[in-house]
Amino acid sequence: MVMEGIIASVSALRATQRRVGQTAHNIANISTPGFIPRRVEQAEAAEGGVRLVGTTALPSGPLLVSEGSLDLAIDGPGFFVLNQPGGGQLFTRAGNFMLDAQGRLVDPLGRTVAPGITIPAGAQQIRVTPQGQVQALAENGSVISQGQLLTASFGNTGGLTPVGGNAFRATEASGPPVLQPPGSPGHGTIVSGVLQASGTDLAREMVNLITDQRVFEANVKMLRTEDEMLGTVLDIKS
Repeated sequence: MVMEGIIASVSALRATQRRVGQTAHNIANISTPGFIPRRVEQAEAAEGGVRLVGTTALPSGPLLVSEGSLDLAIDGPGFFVLNQPGGGQLFTRAGNFMLDAQGRLVDPLGRTVAPGITIPAGAQQIRVTPQGQVQALAENGSVISQGQLLTASFGNTGGLTPVGGNAFRATEASGPPVLQPPGSPGHGTIVSGVLQASGTDLAREMVNLITDQRVFEANVKMLRTEDEMLGTVLDIKS
């Protein structure tokens, strides 16, 4: 019985440590555009104690007006699609885009926005419609180039795996991406000059942090008690 208690307490300490780590990650990204915070989920373990079963995405942040001409947000469901340099695609809610030296629309890490938008050097203005048409305008307002943004939807967005850089990768749990122009069924529309703020709720995270601290302290006390009990049992047997 003592060993079972020790195993349960150790598993609780590990789970609490993981929750605190996720809370710290959420708070650290409170100013990251499009950041989707996550909550660590746990369940009862068959051998006693708890086990971690993954993380759950929490609600996205609000849309805020910005000063960036290439700042975009999705009003509704869906993700922007990014092309990885080595192949494959990633998905993000962060629309703080810019142009690289070749005039390509990229994210802050240089990943191109799918399916690939290039703005000619002579463009005086860039306009993005709610349906994702990217138009490069000449000085007289005429369209000199245009492309079409695509957004991705998933059968289970909770199954997406975060890979860093404010992006996610599709998994078997999420299902394959469905790529469509913005405004299609199941896809939100594009809003220009707007960014989605981080979904981190500081008040909620601080409450979680305080709660987990109390849980950690309680399990440390329990572990010490069980260790003393085990020592007493061994002394009796000897």
